[in-house]
Amino acid sequence: MSDESHLTPEPGQPLSLEDRLRAEEPPVHDDDTSPSRRLAARLRAEEPPISADDTAPSRAVARPASERTWGVLGVVMVLGALTMAIVAALIWLRDEEAPVVPPSPQPTAIAQVSTPTAPPTSAPTSVPEPVEGGPLFPTAAADEIAAALLTPVPAQPAERALLRQSAPFTIRPATARTRVIQYTVKDGDTLESIAEQFGLKDFYTLIWSNKSSKYNPLRPGVQLNILPEDGVYHEVTDPIRIADLAKQYEVDPYAIIDSEYNDLFGATPETILPPGLFVVVPGGKAERELFLPRPVAVGTTGSTISGTYTLWGCTAEVSGGSPPWSRRPLDNYKWVRGFAPGGHTGVDLSATVGEPVYAAGAGTVVYAGWSDGGYGNVVVIAHGSTFSLYGHLSRTTVRCGQQVSAGTQIGAVGNTGNSSGPHLHFEIRDVNWNLQDPRNYIAF
Repeated sequence: MSDESHLTPEPGQPLSLEDRLRAEEPPVHDDDTSPSRRLAARLRAEEPPISADDTAPSRAVARPASERTWGVLGVVMVLGALTMAIVAALIWLRDEEAPVVPPSPQPTAIAQVSTPTAPPTSAPTSVPEPVEGGPLFPTAAADEIAAALLTPVPAQPAERALLRQSAPFTIRPATARTRVIQYTVKDGDTLESIAEQFGLKDFYTLIWSNKSSKYNPLRPGVQLNILPEDGVYHEVTDPIRIADLAKQYEVDPYAIIDSEYNDLFGATPETILPPGLFVVVPGGKAERELFLPRPVAVGTTGSTISGTYTLWGCTAEVSGGSPPWSRRPLDNYKWVRGFAPGGHTGVDLSATVGEPVYAAGAGTVVYAGWSDGGYGNVVVIAHGSTFSLYGHLSRTTVRCGQQVSAGTQIGAVGNTGNSSGPHLHFEIRDVNWNLQDPRNYIAF
């Protein structure tokens, strides 16, 4: 039955809107896309036949079992890697936050060995019960320990043995001094022994660090400045640049500036040092002035030298004499240098080698010979209340204990000892061996 039959209403009855629309609908053709026709049926009718290799979306394609297995394994591997990464991160965070606790030392138990009635022939094979505080380890039997201790070390080590020195402990060197200290001179001390005692290589460091009245002569009870190393201890009396001070003692300015003994860090060679400052000049060198190496032994009292007198190993009977102002010790000379308290101990008179040297007054020779104090060949004469000294001689012509008159030749000009050229070093000292200015006795 066609669709038109359904559209014919009964006579006298009006058509409904739906029927009217259906009646007015054009006929349906095969290529019609009207919404009134079901599209799915049409598509099924028009779908081509399905072949074995067809991949049309309308056909469900089943995957092989091997491909499904590899896919599952890939997912499992990815999940495992993520899990391991998370665990590693948690462990790292925990180690960062946990406090570092130092390992406690393993307690060592000391076994007490009792001497049995019958000494065993071998070490015990059983391990004793543990004691509180740690395990107890077996030890050798008492007789084996005693035998090992009494066995001497072989004179020749075993062949191919590795040798090592036996050093039960390490000796640390003494800490170096970092400041200037004071030392009180004791009976029997010499400048050489004091320098050796404090590790100084040159005893002139003591001379360059103290006033001459403290070491010339050296007397018990006197306090000496002791430097931490060889050099000069300079007292600034007038403002001076560090560069000029360094030049004076033949060192680099920065040896003074960088020295840990001076508070001069940040200074420059142009920095001016104020008066009253004491400065250590490491490695500095000054004039090797003269000094008396040993104290004088006087066998008399009062203001006059008489009786038995000993100086530097020369013992003489001293009596009489006249002050050393009768004559000059040289006839032909050139004035070089004068007396300076705390510095130069006498006067220097330049002359040719071999020029005769005369006694400045009458008296007794209390020393004639070589001196280790820098004087070289030297003669010392006691004049009753004073001494006269003649240094750097090329030779001496008098002997210990000899009585001489004023003008007696006692030697010849030379260049011995600490001398920079031919000249005579002439000194005057009082009865207590204190330095005097020779110009107060002789008009040069």
